[in-house]
Amino acid sequence: MNNYEPLCIALVDALLVFERSTPSEIDSDLAVRAMENMSSSLLELDADDQRELRLRFVDIARRSSDASYKAFVEAVPDMLGLSE
Repeated sequence: MNNYEPLCIALVDALLVFERSTPSEIDSDLAVRAMENMSSSLLELDADDQRELRLRFVDIARRSSDASYKAFVEAVPDMLGLSE
């Protein structure tokens, strides 16, 4: 795969839904479990791929003009526990 950006944006979109949904929209325990499962799956990548994914998120955040979105995307690599 040469273009990881759509995949990274899809991950951010899913995390935003889980992070910002209200309990009446999505059960909080289910949201936490889903985010933990996403993290667990991504941590199966080798360290180099995790670092590459981290860089992709940093790049997406850097280009964003929306401060709230930018801050969230900047936090995603640590939220997922990706290697530095």
